[in-house]
Amino acid sequence: MTKMRSVTLVAPRRFEIVEVDKPVVDRDSVIVKIEGHGICGSNLHFWYGGGSANAMSCYPMPGAGGHEFAGVVVEAGEGVGAVKVGDRVAVDFFHSTSCGRCSYCMMGWTNQCTGRPAHSVGGFVEYLKLSERGLHLLPDSIETHAAAIAEPAAVPVSALRRVGLHGGEQVVVLGSGVVGLAAIGAAKAMGASRVVATAKHEQQAAFARRFGADAVVRSTDSKCVDEIRAELDGLGADIVVETVGGHAPTLDYATEVVRPRGEVVVLGLWDELVPMDSWKAVLKDVTYRFCLTYGAHGVKTDFAYTVELMGSRKVPMQDLITHVLPLDRISEAFEIAADKSSGAVKVVLSP
Repeated sequence: MTKMRSVTLVAPRRFEIVEVDKPVVDRDSVIVKIEGHGICGSNLHFWYGGGSANAMSCYPMPGAGGHEFAGVVVEAGEGVGAVKVGDRVAVDFFHSTSCGRCSYCMMGWTNQCTGRPAHSVGGFVEYLKLSERGLHLLPDSIETHAAAIAEPAAVPVSALRRVGLHGGEQVVVLGSGVVGLAAIGAAKAMGASRVVATAKHEQQAAFARRFGADAVVRSTDSKCVDEIRAELDGLGADIVVETVGGHAPTLDYATEVVRPRGEVVVLGLWDELVPMDSWKAVLKDVTYRFCLTYGAHGVKTDFAYTVELMGSRKVPMQDLITHVLPLDRISEAFEIAADKSSGAVKVVLSP
């Protein structure tokens, strides 16, 4: 059996690179050689080993939780027709590993698939066995490894499509990491009249302006909420997109700056239970929407729309990749991704 490298997170902050069997193609599957693995915020949660990470997983963790992929099709079964050997693809892992038959799959929400095959294994690996579903052909304007960033970018794109952003709305984006920056770009591309963003680090603030933010407020400012309000009209934000989580008070900030009958989209993950002022929320008649990933809206999936936005450079997410390291240096890559003073925005591993 041919072998490949796979990363195991054996304990907090400790990786091992091991050899495992390379997947074998069958009639209805493809083998994708991975050229880009993105390091996600959830990967950092597992790596830190604190808070909710321990409740969601246990060590050792084969694959180390990797789920942002792009690569090249190197084998295709005889029943595959949507892609061929040599195609460069971004991978919607939820879609490609879904059963395609359960109620959620039929509704287009493959992230909630109830029949996902037990052998659906992702992670920081060299090769993946996938169905042709969820594989998105890349235009020449996107380098293969850079397409891994389509996965996190599709999350806020989906969220804004779910809340029905039609154009003309005032949008506040709390946080200017990768997900926040994608939210800024997508909001402007979808017609928001004004986008106000918060940013902690200088490189994030610079990218927020580049991606279309009309105003950027430093999240470290003690009067952050007042400054956000000052950048909006008297009603407040129609939509607030929260992308920070961790230990931040951003759910409270969102409730403060959203207008009455506005919507708050929650994308961040917290390491502890987060209190909120229910009186303030109910008196403002606020709708809160918690979004896991992405799915289908109308005739185009969220993931396909995201790749289109990247390819046209309306939202050039590929430009956010600041560091590319080989898989053998995964420990160093995680240290860089965790330390924003390094100038990191998005770190990608290339096997």
